[in-house]
Amino acid sequence: MTLALVAALLTAATPAGGKAAVPAVRHAGTPGPSPRAIRSAEDLAALCRALTPPERLRPRGDAVERGEAEARHDADRDAAIVARYAITLPAARLPFAPYDASERRLSLAEPGVLPVAEGGSRLWPSEERGLPVEADAGAARRVLEAQRAGRLALELTFDLPDDATCGADPRGKTFTLPVEPVEWAWTDGGAALARGGAGADRPLATAAQGATPRVDVGEPIAGPSDAKRAVLTRAGDLQACYAEALRRDPAVDGVLVVELGGGRIGVAADSTGTPELSTCVQRALATLAAPGGGRVAVPIRFELVAPATAAAAGTGSAPAR
Repeated sequence: MTLALVAALLTAATPAGGKAAVPAVRHAGTPGPSPRAIRSAEDLAALCRALTPPERLRPRGDAVERGEAEARHDADRDAAIVARYAITLPAARLPFAPYDASERRLSLAEPGVLPVAEGGSRLWPSEERGLPVEADAGAARRVLEAQRAGRLALELTFDLPDDATCGADPRGKTFTLPVEPVEWAWTDGGAALARGGAGADRPLATAAQGATPRVDVGEPIAGPSDAKRAVLTRAGDLQACYAEALRRDPAVDGVLVVELGGGRIGVAADSTGTPELSTCVQRALATLAAPGGGRVAVPIRFELVAPATAAAAGTGSAPAR
């Protein structure tokens, strides 16, 4: 989540009386049930059979048996449509569109048809068809290098349209399924190179996978510029808070907007989803006086930098120890 977005959230969360509420800002929505894994063309064929429209069924048996079979199929079809799915696809042959340097965007060439292993079955994204990811030129080159080496894979999480059904060849051996992409990642040997969709803000690697944790204190959203320097005097404590949070969960990443002044400290916005980190930061800054004596709001970015890009981290940040 960008600092500008957190600033907008802070403004929106402050009522007319001036006392800020504390929005629970999360990375990608409320966690739901784990996606169903599709590991092969056979799994996709089974899903397509479950999605067969009732009018195409030809159940056997007497009237009672046919009615019971139709009822079971209706229930299975409803459950299949509302479920979420995850699949990992080989990406060595997927064609990319020219890299958009001005937008820092890498996308597939459209139409974005995604083969499912061998055999001809495929997924057909009905939206976000290019599966775009925001990536600098270096990250885009790493994706293409992994593809040339035959190691690139696409990890895709998707939903189904409300009226989902599969197209099939005349023999019913291969299928085409329209899907609604939710989040996706280009990976090399399981390591994420770039992410898109709802997971675009997630770190490319966890601390356990070698990512470098950094703490970046931003320019104040409210209050004098000296507020940044004041918060940076507690950099060691902030780094210790982050290190402790990563011991509990090696994927913690996000922004806290802390408020100082008026004899109180609080958190106006939180995209880390980690209450323990928020509590630790408030404790670390509890005795810090707000410059100028008024209300101060300062964003603090807790970031996991992937090993390939750790050396490019900007100024004003420091690795958490």
